[in-house]
Amino acid sequence: MIPYTVNIKLAARTLTGTLNLQNKTAVDWGWQGLIAQGCHSSILIIDPKTSQTIQVLERHKANVVKVRWSRENYYHNQSSPYCLRLASGDASGKIIVWDVVSGTAHCEIQEHSKPIQDLEWLWNQDASRDLLLAIHPPNYIVLWNGDTGTKLWKKSYAENILSFSFDPFDPSNMALLTSEGIVFITDFTHSKPPGSAGKKVYIASPHASPAHTKPAPAATPAPTGAKKALNKVKVLITNEKPTAEAVTLNDCLQLSYLPSKRNHMLLLYPREILILDLELSQTVGVVAIERSGVPFVQVIPCAQRDALYCLHENGCITLRVCRSTTTAEEAADSEQSVHELMYDLRSQCDAIRVTKTVRPYRMVICPVNENSAALMVSDGRAMLWELKAHTGRAVVNPSSGLTPLYTPSSFCGSPLGTNQKRIQDLSLNSMIGQTLIAGEALSPSSIQQEVQLKFLLTGLLSGLPLPPFSIRMCPPLTTKNINHYQPLLAIGTSNGSVLVYNLTSGLLHKELSVHSCEVRGIEWVSLTSFLSFATSSPNNMGLVRNELQHVDLLTGEMLTHTHTCHLGYLQGPPNYVLTKQC
Repeated sequence: MIPYTVNIKLAARTLTGTLNLQNKTAVDWGWQGLIAQGCHSSILIIDPKTSQTIQVLERHKANVVKVRWSRENYYHNQSSPYCLRLASGDASGKIIVWDVVSGTAHCEIQEHSKPIQDLEWLWNQDASRDLLLAIHPPNYIVLWNGDTGTKLWKKSYAENILSFSFDPFDPSNMALLTSEGIVFITDFTHSKPPGSAGKKVYIASPHASPAHTKPAPAATPAPTGAKKALNKVKVLITNEKPTAEAVTLNDCLQLSYLPSKRNHMLLLYPREILILDLELSQTVGVVAIERSGVPFVQVIPCAQRDALYCLHENGCITLRVCRSTTTAEEAADSEQSVHELMYDLRSQCDAIRVTKTVRPYRMVICPVNENSAALMVSDGRAMLWELKAHTGRAVVNPSSGLTPLYTPSSFCGSPLGTNQKRIQDLSLNSMIGQTLIAGEALSPSSIQQEVQLKFLLTGLLSGLPLPPFSIRMCPPLTTKNINHYQPLLAIGTSNGSVLVYNLTSGLLHKELSVHSCEVRGIEWVSLTSFLSFATSSPNNMGLVRNELQHVDLLTGEMLTHTHTCHLGYLQGPPNYVLTKQC
């Protein structure tokens, strides 16, 4: 037999841990189904179907602050093949465009030395698939060629730019969230920078002026529910700088166009969400939190249905579906013809245990199905939630005005068959139909069924705890153990637990609570068992507690040996560790 050599290039397996605060907004769910997440200066590529980290990109020298997937919605052939492209920006101002499959940097861009504020691929145009728009602090918008790193144009503004949002119905419309107000741009194009400085508007309260106060008739009852909350926070878009009584944007967390409603925009505040009608220049909807409620952190509007995914400070994800509260009598009145929108709470997931070091950072949803969400936690966990629909009636208080949700009557333009009761949960628009106006009844001839929505935890990706660590690899692969060998890595932590990872998949194989103090060392005695020893901090008498554990991974059995000695004895002869050859 003629010997031959095979060269295999193996990618390094990287185990990540807790996130940096600058990684808070560095997460994106791409159209191809993969999640990109920044962890310090590295970027994790996560497959939500298997809850595995399939790639780690390492080239940044500073913390990653933004990541964006390219949609790749263009014609593919051999000369222009399909690829996984990802743009990432770090705290030093560097932007890297990655080829995720090979794990290499395709292009590097550097304009300033300050953190990138925002990134977005310009996918809704046919001129080029390589256009990347970035916000460079404090007030610059730069359009780059993501393939060559060439700067196409640069535009500066008077105020500090925090973020931007494109109108999904008109790519020439763009909104900038600044430190003082909102700047609307109506002439955005990729060929040249915007010609004007945009229209700067403010958010002001109309109730300070008597002209906006309309006395209620004596026979009209006091507004309650949605109308009471709407009147409380109703604001106007004005061109004049607001007074001290106006609603300021200092605590505005997010600005975004609604992809399900034309000429509508949302503003996120810690305790409320405002829905603005840009044609009427006023608020038409509000989602307010009660005084005892948990504040908002982030909101993602859906495109398939008029719904909002909301992330709260306790890690709870809620789904709110819109319904109109305008009745036929109010629609006949010209002064009451504005459709007041209300977003009802339809489902929520379990909250996490929030501590000083464990906090929810960001949420992303699947852009294709819009029925899956991923929660990124500061301790490195990625929790994958999936929205499920169940048929059945819910017990609802009639005075709440909450209308039921029904299955859609058609799918992709085709009506349901006679024997087809409902569609599979393929996406959000196949789970629930268009919502009804408050008080409207379902047609008796309709075959729609009432559904209830529920979040289901389908995946969990855990990260490493805080260092220091004690690390030991299992015995090597030999011809004797090749049939049952697993590449296991044991990691001892400062809280006394031992984490065992399978390096083939990168998943956590076992998490064992072994000791009551910091693990100081680990030695494998076979492929399925190891010895671990730990030493506590000395007490006021100078005594320490030594623990020695023999752990069997197959059964979980532990053999314990503890010993207490004086601190002076620890400076004696060296430690002896038992080893056993496999």
